[in-house]
Amino acid sequence: MGRLVAIILLLAAASIRCHTEILPGYSTVDSVASRLEQLPLCPAEGIWQMATDGGLFAIERADFSATETMPLELRLTVIRSPQRRVRPGSVMGTARPTVKPGVYEARLNTRIADIGGLELPRRFLLTVSNEGATLTIEPFKSPIKFNLLRMIPYLYRAVRLQDSRPQGLDGAVRIYPAPEVNPLTPVYL
Repeated sequence: MGRLVAIILLLAAASIRCHTEILPGYSTVDSVASRLEQLPLCPAEGIWQMATDGGLFAIERADFSATETMPLELRLTVIRSPQRRVRPGSVMGTARPTVKPGVYEARLNTRIADIGGLELPRRFLLTVSNEGATLTIEPFKSPIKFNLLRMIPYLYRAVRLQDSRPQGLDGAVRIYPAPEVNPLTPVYL
């Protein structure tokens, strides 16, 4: 009897860990765009395309009944993903506005679950450009740092590994509503 209870608890814990919310109405870009037309949009709301892999996602208010121009919580939802296991309508995460205009603190799921959704939320900072055409996504840095080189004799402490990749390169480009200027189109003089 005790083993049966333990197995049931393990299965319940596994289903909670892998639970991902998949919403209806995200099969086409047009269905999401028509829903976004109904309400006034904050700077982050719209349909965005990832610059690296072409994945499409929507940022919209979590509470559709709210009509204020600055919603308290935004929901990020997958429309089309380059990964076949991620289904349209999978909730990527949520975002909340900060005191800086166009800057949002987000909790985004970062791993593909076994059942085709997303899991493992992490904290990110979303920044909408002044023109509203691009969205920069930057992860929060971990407050814990562990340096294995401290355990090695002093001669090897001079070696330090640094990330040389510039910040602000990861993000998305706005698809809807269409921005005034397309940042990916070259300007010919």
